[in-house]
Amino acid sequence: MSACLRSGYCCKKAPCPYGKSISETNLACRYQGGDKPGEYFCKKYNEIILDETSWISPAFGSGCSSPLNSDRLQIKKRAPERS
Repeated sequence: MSACLRSGYCCKKAPCPYGKSISETNLACRYQGGDKPGEYFCKKYNEIILDETSWISPAFGSGCSSPLNSDRLQIKKRAPERS
């Protein structure tokens, strides 16, 4: 898996089991914080990582492995030291 660059790719597509869609027509997760690619974050991150009883992991950073994630390429151009 590639390093997470906070592109928000996965959260824009659909919420993880901890999230919730913005609406029936907008499937992006309502718990995505930040204003632009490279600054996005999960507002439920602490809740998720502290939940020892859950077998569900939202796979933070997995969207950064997707070849369809054009935001990742733009972020890497701005900050070449990131993976």
